[in-house]
Amino acid sequence: MEPTQVTSDSHPMLKEFVKLQNNSRYRRKSQQIALEGFNLVSEALRAGLSPRAFFYTRDYYEQEDLDWLATCSQQVRHFILPQKLFKKITETETPQPVAAIFSFNRPVYKEKLPNTPELALILDRLQDPGNMGTIIRTAAAAGVDALFYTPASTDPYGPKVLRATSGAIFHLWPEQTEDPLKLIRDLKEQGIQVIATSAASAQMHYSAGYKEHCALIIGNEADGIEDKLVAEADLEVSIPQHGTVDSLNAAVAAAVILYEIIRCRSSGCS
Repeated sequence: MEPTQVTSDSHPMLKEFVKLQNNSRYRRKSQQIALEGFNLVSEALRAGLSPRAFFYTRDYYEQEDLDWLATCSQQVRHFILPQKLFKKITETETPQPVAAIFSFNRPVYKEKLPNTPELALILDRLQDPGNMGTIIRTAAAAGVDALFYTPASTDPYGPKVLRATSGAIFHLWPEQTEDPLKLIRDLKEQGIQVIATSAASAQMHYSAGYKEHCALIIGNEADGIEDKLVAEADLEVSIPQHGTVDSLNAAVAAAVILYEIIRCRSSGCS
């Protein structure tokens, strides 16, 4: 399909892109997602998502190799924008010259998993998009099989989180759980050890016994994990701190414990 030249932000597809960037409820309702930058767009294509529209700056469209578009349907629409207009619809200060809208039906946890994950992660009411994105990227690198988030968490499919994941999100697919207590009980029924992080725990993360299958809960940056979820966990662990700071950043804490679980398994200390 030949590209359409767009010179005004009143164009319906530009309005659609901006609305998807800014409105999580609309993202859910429309089952679409807005992506900015070649890395996110290419990772979404690799993961099998279906594009609806691509947006480019004129220089990018005329000068860059667009062979990566060869596999896309002829029904996908293409739009060329002036540099200033492209910058206006995107969120970053110096945006990459490509963006897109993809069809996307986010995963929602409704019943027991078909397979027992070896390593799962549950994010309870995480608020900071940077933390969420960094944790997702770390989880993908650590080989986490399943990642869940509670309803009060920041949207992992929002633009700031997506950028922080560097595309890793499309290979892990965070699932929303409406009932985190039920999720934990479902995981435990499958023989999965549920681990809660708690600054008050006397059990240090490096001396705990981790089972072959486990799920780690990371809590809200200010309030930690909800009490009822902690009470349902099999194990509480803390990370020792020797400075004057009250607690570690949530993303750092997640990385420390995830990799301790991996180290423990590889050395046979569980």
